[in-house]
Amino acid sequence: MEIRLLLLLAGLTNAAGQTPAVLNLSHDLVSNGIASQNMTPDSPQLDARPLFEAGIAYASKNHIPTVIADRGSYYFLSQNGAYQHALLSGIANVTVDLQYSDLYFALGNIIAIHPVNCTNLTLKNFTVDYLQLPFTQLTVTSVNASAKTVSFRQSGNYPLPSTFNAVTIPANYINDGYYLFVFRNGQELRTTGRMPVASPLNDSSVQITGTNPWADAASIGTIQAGDTLVLTYRAGVGAIFASTCTGFTVQNVAVYSSGFIGVYAGYGSAVTYDHVQVIPRPGTDRLISTNADGLHISHAGSNNLITNNTVRRGCDDGIAIDGQWYAMVNAANNGANVQVMRNSDSPLAIGVSFDFIDITNATVVGTASIVAESPPPSQQTGAGGELITLTLDHAISLKPNFGVTPSDPKLRGSGTVISGNLVQEEVFARGIYPAGVANVTVTDNMTETTAEAGILVEQDEALTYSYKTGPSSGITIKNNIVDHALGNGTPTSTVLIGAAAINVVAYDQNFAWVSTTPFSNITITGNFVTNSIRTGIRMENVAGGQVSGNTILNYALQPTDYLWYLPACCETLAQVEADYLQPVVVTNSSSVTNASNTTSGPWVVNVSDADSGYRLAPESIAVAYGQNLASGTALPTGATLPVTLGGITVTVKDSAGVSRPAGLYYVSPGQVDYEIPAGTAAGVATVTVGQTPSAALIGAVAPGLFAANGSGKGVAAALAVRASASGAQVPVAVFQCGSAGCSSVPMDLGAATDILVVELYGTGIRGRSSLSNVVAQIGGVPATVAYAGAQGQYAGLDQVNVYVPRSLAGAGEVPVVLTVDGVTANVVTVNIK
Repeated sequence: MEIRLLLLLAGLTNAAGQTPAVLNLSHDLVSNGIASQNMTPDSPQLDARPLFEAGIAYASKNHIPTVIADRGSYYFLSQNGAYQHALLSGIANVTVDLQYSDLYFALGNIIAIHPVNCTNLTLKNFTVDYLQLPFTQLTVTSVNASAKTVSFRQSGNYPLPSTFNAVTIPANYINDGYYLFVFRNGQELRTTGRMPVASPLNDSSVQITGTNPWADAASIGTIQAGDTLVLTYRAGVGAIFASTCTGFTVQNVAVYSSGFIGVYAGYGSAVTYDHVQVIPRPGTDRLISTNADGLHISHAGSNNLITNNTVRRGCDDGIAIDGQWYAMVNAANNGANVQVMRNSDSPLAIGVSFDFIDITNATVVGTASIVAESPPPSQQTGAGGELITLTLDHAISLKPNFGVTPSDPKLRGSGTVISGNLVQEEVFARGIYPAGVANVTVTDNMTETTAEAGILVEQDEALTYSYKTGPSSGITIKNNIVDHALGNGTPTSTVLIGAAAINVVAYDQNFAWVSTTPFSNITITGNFVTNSIRTGIRMENVAGGQVSGNTILNYALQPTDYLWYLPACCETLAQVEADYLQPVVVTNSSSVTNASNTTSGPWVVNVSDADSGYRLAPESIAVAYGQNLASGTALPTGATLPVTLGGITVTVKDSAGVSRPAGLYYVSPGQVDYEIPAGTAAGVATVTVGQTPSAALIGAVAPGLFAANGSGKGVAAALAVRASASGAQVPVAVFQCGSAGCSSVPMDLGAATDILVVELYGTGIRGRSSLSNVVAQIGGVPATVAYAGAQGQYAGLDQVNVYVPRSLAGAGEVPVVLTVDGVTANVVTVNIK
């Protein structure tokens, strides 16, 4: 009896003598002797952090493959140490499925979840946010352009700027300080960029500092009273920050804020980010998500997958993968012994081969393996800046500040695929950014409205900061949509990295062009590039590659504007301006094919009929907007959608190369409504409207909800039914429309035993994997979804039936947030009496 009790407490057996398959943090911690209480949801005073850590560690130790928790809200009120809230160290072979719970962490500039040295750890089905946000939003009251000051008042419940004066982070965290972004009517102000501000902060005005041309008096003078300031404290590492993990997966997770990066993995391999969202919190008026990148894999190992994610309104790169320097040469050397300075905690393993990078021309000057180190690895601290003398297997002539980076492609991201992602409205930097990597494929993604390039392959050797990379090789960029690059706010970049919507470039330690060809085997093919303010595609510093089969339309929209920091070494301003007028530029390269690119024709955009979202799904209702699409207006006359209407056809050729005709709802000269054909494969499809080719991003799901006013915002275009215990059903109005527009109608929940069901209508929902992966919140309260699928009467129309929680009685107008397979729909509202 005593032995069996001990085994049960140790979690080695269950009542049947078998290892349990699931550990529920909300119920099983006490019964298994893991903790003195369970991780109960919706308990703001309960610190979930130690319970979360203990349960997952227990599951790993006792070979329990799945950890779950009841759906609800959990509050992580303490830190494991100076660096993180929750630490998951050495976890192996565990999937943590929190069943679409909301996790709130105390301090916005501290890591939320920190996996370290983990193997086959999966985190899925939850959201991440912070109780103390790492940014604030303020309303402008006045501007003094000459003094570079902006006065403001507090906006809503956002924190006062002075709050950040008291925020402390570990000394070796990244701390870039305070930055300001300006928005008008919800969009980044075109005449302003990312502007540094002075500290300490006060609660009435902000002093803009620095000499950047996008933060000069003229730019500041365009700010007006009523504009919104977003003030960020750009400090920390990541909300989810994994270090040295193999087989680490983040799936169906949403990150709503971070002091730095949303999800980050360093020194890992087989890392997967799938259906991750880094977006402003739905149902709020937040204008940004993270203070830096959305998704990042750094010092990348091999065989990573970054698929089907959504990054919106981040304050740096949307998606990044890099192979950074591990160290830099500290002293000149002509022999086999070289002293280097460690870059961060970069591992310098004996027996590993490294490339040595000449920062004056970005080339590899030699490759050698480390055979010995002084001090030996066992006596090294591992801290950034540590001096180590390497003994190489042969002599190489090196100079100070030359880079040291692994030569093995498996330590530079080899085999990584970046596919099916949507990066949208990045307020600073690039959409997709592979740097210093090898054998990486970027395919079937869409970047829409970025401050800098939509896709940038860069070799950065500048000495003004610690981030530096080696050359890239074997990069394939194919079948992507890159739209409105370089035009979100002022492009706060040099003429080098802001040269094109898709850009490949290397530069030296002084941010100057190099004439060498450190890149090799770069392929840019089959991409659809539209509305770039400069060149569509620029290929530079490449030995061997191709730019072919791309469509570049509506380019060079502002080729002579916003030209910053022209290097004195190389092209003149006139040459740069001439380059920027071209659809494709190949320069300082060898053996690069530039052929069969389409550079003229009309531009058409394809979006969801429900919310104008850019992701579409099979059997969803889409709209193509353009000019001269049809000679007149026509509507179908029967119940079945025709494939020819008003003399117009729409053909959808998917990423697998299969073409299908689309059923048509409506045609006019400026708009064609159609249904994405059933069976259309995920990826970027070619949509031919009449004779005009265009492109669309297809996913398995693309949930969009219809609003009563047709804009995708405001009160839902929904029906409601109140059912009594007797079975009687009473229709309940959700909205009313008149000459002044549409407004919500307060819905009565009825008697205590009544059930109020709202029937939401949308599109792009029926492809959901299961009903359990369709989740809803009404007014921030989890709501049961009873049905999600085809409406049945109209082609492409979907329906979602949601029970209204009785706890919302008297809530008034509240947001409805619907997420389908990790993709969140546009937010609509309902009114609860």
